Amino acid sequence: MVAAQSIKRIAGGVEENETVSFEAQPYAFRINPSATALVIIDMQRDFLLKGGFGYIQAGDAGVAKVQATIKPTLAVLRMFRERGIHVIHTREGHRPDLRDLPTPKLLRQARAPNTRHSMVIGDVGPMGRLLTRGEYGHDIVDELQPVAGEYVVDKPGKGSFFSTTLHEHLVDRGITHLIVAGVTVECCVTTTVREANDRGLDACILSDCTDGFVPTFKSASLDMIHFSEGLFGFVSESQPLLAALSSLPARSGKSASEWNGSMNIRSLKNAYLGGLSPVTVVKRVLEKINADRSQNPAVWLNLASTDDLLRRAESLEQSADRHLPLFGIPFAVKDNIDVSGLPTTAACPEFEYVPEKSAFIVTKLEAAGAIVIGKTNLDQFATGLVGTRSPYGACHCAFDSTRVSGGSSSGSAVAVALGQVSFALGTDTAGSGRIPASFNDIVGLKPTKGTVSTTGVIPACRTLDCVSFFASTISDARSAWLAAKEHDPEDPYSRSSPSLASLNSRSLLHEESTYTVSFPPEDILKSTLCPAYHEQFAKVLSLVRGLVNVDEVNFDWLSYLSASDLLYKSAFVAERTAALQEVLSSKAKKITLHPVTQKVLDLASSMSATDAFRDIYEAQRLSSAIEGEFDKCDILVVPTAPNHPTIAEVEQDPIGPNLKLGIFASAVNVLDLTAVAIPAGHIEGLPFGISIIAPAYREGVILEVAQRIQARLKHFVL
Repeated sequence: MVAAQSIKRIAGGVEENETVSFEAQPYAFRINPSATALVIIDMQRDFLLKGGFGYIQAGDAGVAKVQATIKPTLAVLRMFRERGIHVIHTREGHRPDLRDLPTPKLLRQARAPNTRHSMVIGDVGPMGRLLTRGEYGHDIVDELQPVAGEYVVDKPGKGSFFSTTLHEHLVDRGITHLIVAGVTVECCVTTTVREANDRGLDACILSDCTDGFVPTFKSASLDMIHFSEGLFGFVSESQPLLAALSSLPARSGKSASEWNGSMNIRSLKNAYLGGLSPVTVVKRVLEKINADRSQNPAVWLNLASTDDLLRRAESLEQSADRHLPLFGIPFAVKDNIDVSGLPTTAACPEFEYVPEKSAFIVTKLEAAGAIVIGKTNLDQFATGLVGTRSPYGACHCAFDSTRVSGGSSSGSAVAVALGQVSFALGTDTAGSGRIPASFNDIVGLKPTKGTVSTTGVIPACRTLDCVSFFASTISDARSAWLAAKEHDPEDPYSRSSPSLASLNSRSLLHEESTYTVSFPPEDILKSTLCPAYHEQFAKVLSLVRGLVNVDEVNFDWLSYLSASDLLYKSAFVAERTAALQEVLSSKAKKITLHPVTQKVLDLASSMSATDAFRDIYEAQRLSSAIEGEFDKCDILVVPTAPNHPTIAEVEQDPIGPNLKLGIFASAVNVLDLTAVAIPAGHIEGLPFGISIIAPAYREGVILEVAQRIQARLKHFVL
């Protein structure tokens, strides 16, 4: 049975409106493939093969039962792969030094009176040390080995969520439903499903794809999951699921001749699967850049050489896996982020150097198959929100040469808006990853601080800096961010994992979920927005308020706006000077700053250490107040910018318009929030945008809400 859904996202070859349901206990289980993952639990040699840990527990009979689950699980796995639906594998085991192994788990059998167990975890068995990472027995059986792009969770406990990144992984991808297979049913499978239920996930166990070592436990374990109308989850079999999924289209590519030149990631991925060559794409990118240069000459500062780009494309063509997340995807890099072999200038000619090593994030993206096209213009040293503070020239709006592009990530945003690349890296310290997105009709994602490495990034405010992502669609922005996201031990501001309190059931947004939202009150909107923006935002609000399951709540907007003021009107400006102190004091290079950059940094000269601590205390006070507000509010929806200045206006007053632009954007950085800017109509041919904001680590929620808002906006002319 196939059911329709109005929201549209993409998972592999399956669109979001292709929802399916299948028979289950206690009633039919309905899934949206784009928000679903298959979780295959602990199908390891140690549990399934003779001589492993499971064999020691149960002997031949027990191993035979769990081995019988391989065949039906493989059939489900193949279906998920063919339909491009997310797959996750788990492996139970411990570090070689066993420091993550609780003593009761280690000794529970060995210390039992008259025990028959002579071996414990970590002892050497026929397949290596039992349940120890890196050993042959710890790995997944040959039939179910993961392929590129499938996530493997190494877990130390029975459940798959304890002391792992699984919850974060699901939240980031907007996954709300799990299909569960694996072993053992009485232990790790049902424990995982209970953990999932506590985290707001729906899960369905496939009974023929799971078993355990005690025959009488299976039916009781599964009955406990689905009793009382699905207290912990659902139970079904593989055949009803396979029949339902067979109605969906298989993931397949379009022929190379069908590619229309779009740089949209989904379009390119489909074309690549159909045989399109990365060489063809690189040539098209360079043609597009050259064709646009006369109209907007200040977008790019340095391009990779044509020979290097073609060599990279040919290398991918010959040796890379076309299922890599970003295979052959062209992207741009803001010129305060290092790319090996290309000059880094931060829009300051005297500062120029050629790094031998790329920034951590660039290396990650290239490993995912992406192709660096070159480096883009910016407000010098990422200080500004306008895009005019560059000695290489002002980068103007893609829609109007008299209007600012927004900054500081000006060139990156315009390169995406002109369709020259699929996505671009910016940085966001005060809104630089969102203001340019709004002015150029694209998406700008500012992720949670520390989730993407800043190693190899020239700092602006080191404690606030984030690498941001520009793309033409929400899906593309998410794809780029997920490929880049990883803890970097060399970055002191990198976060290895979210706090336990930050990810909860409100971190996911089911189709049926109610959620709370707040908008700036009318008096604030009227006093901050230009008349045209005020009128446009009112139209957007009426549509957002019409979304299903949305409850509007009050919010402490005065504290929020006070946090925005801190970034350019307090001692936080001194952090910019501190970040550049080594550069500015260098005797080897005499640095001449852009006059406006110099003027901004000069503001710090009158500030004392007392001022700095006072403003740090104030930022903490505001952060605490806003954290409490988010206890009742899931998201904020704001205009991304209050107006769209002309280049002439900024030339006449270089400071004033810049300060105004950050009124709704800059607080996101000070308060450690996450945000995404999306297009929301046009005003006399110029783009207008809104931002969706939430607490740290809630990217999954803001991206889902952004999808829902865009789906609703599509039906109205704004």
